[in-house]
Amino acid sequence: MDNVNTNTYAALDLGSNSFHLLIARFEEGKLEVIDRYKEMVRLADGLRDDGSLSKSAIARALDCLRRVSERLSSTPNTCLRVVGTNTLRTASNANSFLSRAEEILKSPINIISGLEEARLIYLGVGNDFSQAEGSRLVIDIGGGSTELIIGEQGRPKQLESLRMGCVSYGKQFFPGGYISAKTFRKAVLSARERISPIGKRFNHHKWTVAVGASGTIRSIELILEGMGLANNHTITADGLAVMAEAMCEFKHYDEIKLPELHPDRRPVLPGGLAILKALFQELGIDEMHVSNYALREGVILDLAGRLHNVDVRSETVSLMMAQYRVDESQADRVESLAVNLLEQVRDDFGSDFDWVKSLLLWSIKLHEIGLSIAHSGYHKHGAYLLEHSDMPGFSKQEQKTMAFLVLNHRKKLSSLPETYGFDPDWRLVQIMRLACLLNRCRGETGEGMNIKIRFNVDDIKIKISKQWLLDNPLTAESIEAEKKLLRSQNINVDIVKTA
Repeated sequence: MDNVNTNTYAALDLGSNSFHLLIARFEEGKLEVIDRYKEMVRLADGLRDDGSLSKSAIARALDCLRRVSERLSSTPNTCLRVVGTNTLRTASNANSFLSRAEEILKSPINIISGLEEARLIYLGVGNDFSQAEGSRLVIDIGGGSTELIIGEQGRPKQLESLRMGCVSYGKQFFPGGYISAKTFRKAVLSARERISPIGKRFNHHKWTVAVGASGTIRSIELILEGMGLANNHTITADGLAVMAEAMCEFKHYDEIKLPELHPDRRPVLPGGLAILKALFQELGIDEMHVSNYALREGVILDLAGRLHNVDVRSETVSLMMAQYRVDESQADRVESLAVNLLEQVRDDFGSDFDWVKSLLLWSIKLHEIGLSIAHSGYHKHGAYLLEHSDMPGFSKQEQKTMAFLVLNHRKKLSSLPETYGFDPDWRLVQIMRLACLLNRCRGETGEGMNIKIRFNVDDIKIKISKQWLLDNPLTAESIEAEKKLLRSQNINVDIVKTA
């Protein structure tokens, strides 16, 4: 990390419609763009009926990433975050693509949930506006999903992600690229039906100003300005109605000739416009301001916060501890011993040590959340909650790793269904199991323990005070039982009793 400017960051957004790269730095608290790159990959257009990505879509995406990787060659992984959104969340063969993509980028790809995507979008848009009084509705129409957020003073209060986007709606309602007023009305009606269940939470009574983000909304704003129907980066309901009527005069999207419409935007314009018109109608929006910021700006702001000790993941863990009434004293005891053990084998984890340490400690803080459901099998309840809860700041892979650790901190060892990006680290399991086992009495037991640990492939060597074991016979018995259990899993534990 020597000679690295940690004031410069990169975010790569692998969206369902476009791949966006942003490289930026902070100047007086505001983002200053150094470089941008965008390519219309239309990944969602390659989703087949069986839910898999077509070979041609994968090839387009990988070709794009080869070009992008050149721009990232001088960016350290600590200052880069790559995120995948709706299409990579849902494609049945996403694992194959992700493996090849990570090889090209030499960086992990974080698959984020729809609500995490919404949070990051709001974070990005918030940096484009002053933190004025009142609440703000932010809408982002992507290729495969649409995110809605209401927030105040820079903090999101309501988050929603709907599975409808400009690419998916284009495929569904305008197959072959053919357009008519009738099919456009059907697309708008379908979108209104999807928006209706959340209408009361997001309608015009809940916010004071509406803001649109994403390429779809910015493209519509530019067209409206070219038609003389918008100014000052604002979209109106009346302008949308006129634009929709003008678009439907064309029979095919290749024929659409509207001012300021980029040729790459033609295939996704009908679907995107239908969704935006439905949002205006269903939520009672009269006008919408348009922001140049979106998900990638939010990713950079979030990444910068992590590198400068403002990590929303720690806040998420604290809130979950309070929600599930975690015994903080016990979590602290287990954490203290786990840190001691982990530091002893720091070299085994190399450059991943800091990331590994964070995930282990967050897992320990939350390892007893399942007790709020039932004591019997509480490790299973906790693992389920960690894998399936909405956890702001965490990627799906990070949640899977924590769920795996919590599932295996007691009782027999268990695997989780295979998921791309989740590589079970049994060394962390052993550290966590040992730290929990030695603190089972839920009191101060560390004095005189003098425990040491070493890893060697599938062998673990533990040195522990003979006198301490004599003074704690129940724990000594549990250690022997643990040794037998691990042996059944082909993990050999060598217990050395020291003076």
